[in-house]
Amino acid sequence: MWDFGITNIAGIRSADVTVESGLNVVQASNFMGKSSFMNAIQTVMGTSGLHGAAHPLTEGADDGAVVLETPEETHEVHLERTETGTVARHGTPVLTTETDRICASLFAFLGEDNPIRARVRNGEDLTPLLQAPLDIEDIDEQIAARKREREATERRLREAEQAASNIPSVTEAVQTLEAELSELRDRRDTLRARAESESSGADASSDDIAECRSQLQTTRQTISRLETQIERTEQRLADKKASLADIEVPEEPAVTADVSEKEARIDQLDLQIDLLESLHRANQRVLDEDEVELVSTVERSLVEDEVGCWVCGETTTRESVRSRLTALQERLESLRGERVTLREELADIEARQEEIAEQRRREADLEEAIGGLTADLDELRSDHQQATERRAKLTDELEALEAAAASAETEVNEELTDVKAEIRTRERELEEQRSRLETLEERREDAEQLTAEKDRLDAEITELRNRKTEKQWELKEQFDAAMTEVIDEFAPGFDGARLQLKTDEHNEVEAFELVIAREGRETEIHTLSEGEQELVGIIVALAGHRTFDVGDRVPLVLVDGISQLSASNLRRLTAYLADASDVLVTTAYPEAGDFGGARISPETWETVSDGEPSTA
Repeated sequence: MWDFGITNIAGIRSADVTVESGLNVVQASNFMGKSSFMNAIQTVMGTSGLHGAAHPLTEGADDGAVVLETPEETHEVHLERTETGTVARHGTPVLTTETDRICASLFAFLGEDNPIRARVRNGEDLTPLLQAPLDIEDIDEQIAARKREREATERRLREAEQAASNIPSVTEAVQTLEAELSELRDRRDTLRARAESESSGADASSDDIAECRSQLQTTRQTISRLETQIERTEQRLADKKASLADIEVPEEPAVTADVSEKEARIDQLDLQIDLLESLHRANQRVLDEDEVELVSTVERSLVEDEVGCWVCGETTTRESVRSRLTALQERLESLRGERVTLREELADIEARQEEIAEQRRREADLEEAIGGLTADLDELRSDHQQATERRAKLTDELEALEAAAASAETEVNEELTDVKAEIRTRERELEEQRSRLETLEERREDAEQLTAEKDRLDAEITELRNRKTEKQWELKEQFDAAMTEVIDEFAPGFDGARLQLKTDEHNEVEAFELVIAREGRETEIHTLSEGEQELVGIIVALAGHRTFDVGDRVPLVLVDGISQLSASNLRRLTAYLADASDVLVTTAYPEAGDFGGARISPETWETVSDGEPSTA
């Protein structure tokens, strides 16, 4: 049981209403607040003000409120007129997420102003509304983000796999160095034994010279390596700067106003073309079917029959009418050509803006790369300068050590010194190779994690694509199934209807098209009766309700403004919608009879006026 307290909402000044589980019928004559009660429910649910509609604050009132008390909690929403005359909403509505509110407004709250019913009624494109929940999820952007993340992972994976491919050669280098060191140490021990008769001072001197020679050799290798890195970095930097210089980012045209004008003109052309097509089709059919006498008088003569114009009443001929229809067709073709041209111009503008954005992204990427390479080059040059200075210092030190030890050196000591220097050099090389091998093995282990990460991203991208496609096809299937049930239950004056999916070259759904069939042929929605049009609109909304599990999001369904249906068909509709939600609220006139649910009477409500017409 839900208790509503309503103040200054649409045509209701004050009302207390209780809604039961199951079917609730607000049964009253016009101007007694039926639709206003529906507005109050939408206000406390949090969906008022969507799709360009205003919040339903009573005209002339400064504030209004709806309080909903349920067995579990209380919700309170206030409407307040601001200094600028607009109406603001605040409080604690039932629905708190954008997805829930959009789903409710499109697929659960089926009043006369329901956007889907309105678009079906007007023969307009349903695609933006049917895909609104998917657009809120922004699945395409999620897919793009996962792709960017996957590209980065794949790049790191390639680097890890390259590192793994280098492990055998580095392992072989470690083993070779270990063997060479073992031989050098054995030789050193042999030479030391032969040089035991030499003075300890000479031995110490040879140690110093060996250490200095080893450091000098390592420094020379470092300088050679740095010079190679500097040369490569300078070349890469020059290439990046050349690429940056080749980029020409054109000025972005100030097209906002022009685009708006073109879009507005296209909307205007859509309306004009639709009106002219309908006019041309109807009049052409009168002539083609030779049914002029159905809509006008015909005075036959030997030369040419004269007919009364069925619009203005003036006397004319069939040939004159055909001539006017030909001119009307030429006007149609002109308007269609203008619309095609405008659409192509908009597409060109969008393509140009995308090209400008791409050029700017490339420019930013190159500038970032140039900045990084410049910093790397500065660091390499600094390291090279330091290594060059160290080489000069070590050269001077070695010359001084060799000069001091020249008088004491013997052939054995010279050989021992060379061996010691070689050992120190090999030890440093071995340490470097072992460190490199350890790094490569760590990166090889990273490859397993990166492969798993790539597989995860592939699965997420596939799941996102499938989720969008599955929902689109499920929406079609739900509508087709529901329409079959409705045809069997209501036996309307048309054969059926279906949602046709239009796909692109990648087999991804681009649009939904509502197709109506009558007597085995496709027809337009406007050829149906008003009641049939409203019935189709409700079935489209019901398909969305089932596809997006709106019954789990929104606790009730509202039905209002279907006076085009007979009382018996309205009862059939409420019975058909009974399973859509725990609570179903509909409006009806007293003469519609008993619906079998809880009856809500507005007799105790205080409305804007007693008996005077209002927006209630």
